Amino acid sequence: MTVPALRPFRAEVPQSALEDLRGRLRRALWPDDLPAEYGVTNERVRALAEYWLEKFDWRAFEARLNAYPQFVTEIDGETIHFLHVRSSRADATPLVLTHGWPGSVVEYLDVIGPLTEPESAEAPAFHLVIPSLPGFGFSGPTRSAGWGTHRTAAAWAELMERLGYASYGAVGNDGGSMISPEIGRLAPEKVVGVHVTQLFSFPSGDPAEMADLSEADQAALAHLQWFYENMFSFNQLHSQQPHTLAFALADSPLALLAWNAQLFGEHLDPEFVIANVALYWLTGTGGSSIRFYYENAHATEQPAGPTTVPTGLAMFAGDFQSIRRFAERDHANIVSWNSYDVRSGSGGPRDAAGHYAAHEAPEVLVADIRQFFAGLDRWPLLTAAHEALRAAVTGVTDWSLPTPCSAWTATQVLQHAAGDQLGYAAFITGSGGPDFDPFAPSGELSGTPSDFLEPTLTAAAAAFATVASDATAVPTPLPQGALPAPVAVGAAALDAAVHAWDIAVATGQQSPLTPELAAALLPVAKELAEPLRGFAYAAALASEAGDDAAAELLRYLGRDPLWTA
Repeated sequence: MTVPALRPFRAEVPQSALEDLRGRLRRALWPDDLPAEYGVTNERVRALAEYWLEKFDWRAFEARLNAYPQFVTEIDGETIHFLHVRSSRADATPLVLTHGWPGSVVEYLDVIGPLTEPESAEAPAFHLVIPSLPGFGFSGPTRSAGWGTHRTAAAWAELMERLGYASYGAVGNDGGSMISPEIGRLAPEKVVGVHVTQLFSFPSGDPAEMADLSEADQAALAHLQWFYENMFSFNQLHSQQPHTLAFALADSPLALLAWNAQLFGEHLDPEFVIANVALYWLTGTGGSSIRFYYENAHATEQPAGPTTVPTGLAMFAGDFQSIRRFAERDHANIVSWNSYDVRSGSGGPRDAAGHYAAHEAPEVLVADIRQFFAGLDRWPLLTAAHEALRAAVTGVTDWSLPTPCSAWTATQVLQHAAGDQLGYAAFITGSGGPDFDPFAPSGELSGTPSDFLEPTLTAAAAAFATVASDATAVPTPLPQGALPAPVAVGAAALDAAVHAWDIAVATGQQSPLTPELAAALLPVAKELAEPLRGFAYAAALASEAGDDAAAELLRYLGRDPLWTA
């Protein structure tokens, strides 16, 4: 199948569309003025409309957008627009950043520079992919139905695949805070972490969940109740009759401005508000964008079980306040939870300071994103060992071949290695574990070897991601019991790397056990191997002149580095 091309894109709205917009704003009909309890006030909408008409420069905004590389491609039948800004740093981590409604890619323009080209070489750098949601801005209007959270997440996974990113992080706000965790659920082997500004987890109805809530959590629930009673009408209408509202949004820029402005806080600068609203108007996506709510409300399938990818929250006072007890029910691997207060005090009771954190407090959000992703791979030795095992498994063509492990075939070694990784995860988390005996592997798999292995590596990585670097007693399945964190991680890495070598040499591949990896594992082996000889490792073999670090490690563990079948 031919993969649709990635085509360069520039925003170039016809002048006639801008003239039509100005005419509609000048001829707008206004309702009678009413107090704020009835909704967005005439005063606020008039001030924004005047700014739009007299001060906002679309061409200047267009130039700002076009300063970044933009592309469009077709995914699942729809045209998807995205910014793709790569860092000059070779060590940059790819991120996909997702906005929500009534936002757009405009939300993230202020963080592109700091994230891609940090001033300090010590700060992590990122390659950024910033798509417009299907039906939003230059990704619309959409022609097909069904573009809710799940379908969008699948499209983003496909987009990152097309861009050649084998691993990446997912960052989101508002609707993006629902989509980003779902990307992690769909591609846990590729998503290194999920960073969001809201974790939308709500009470399940179980009375036990409500017991002993802190004052802060009770206040968060009270604010949520207030929002539901006073501000939630947009959600109801979007979820039930989006097309009825679409007629007004398609015909009147004033209607679009008033409707979208209800979710732009009063404290926000008019340039930011109008840039977002103008993008909706000039692409004709006021109506298609709100169908995102309808698709989610009418989704026939819901995700089963919690997400497992490492997750971080940067929560801002004035915005939706996540409650950790509920969030941990839905997300099993929350490793970072930070709260910030960037309120200026200028907004009214309907304000939501911090909701657009990438614009309102870019330095705060950037710092949290950097800290989160920098802290994820605190165990690079385990990552390297897992990659070695993945590489070995990918290169096998005959799984029935004998290996250096006693009478086991390559399939049996794979089963044993996968079971060991699940064992480490189970001891750390207190749940799960292999449903077979890793020391008596059957040699039969129901699916592909990679599909069998990947969840076990994900589980081990997720479990160790919760372990502090200075932890002194990490539970392990070894006879030694609990070990200091670096030793426990080293044990899991040693197991994965050595079995990667077993599989590779048995199947005629180049050894994935590099001298650098072996040198890092040798101290771990010397600390742990003695009690394991006889069932995990054989007696040590004498070293020979010319042995590199890999050969030295293998001989210490009782394996012949020159083994052949």
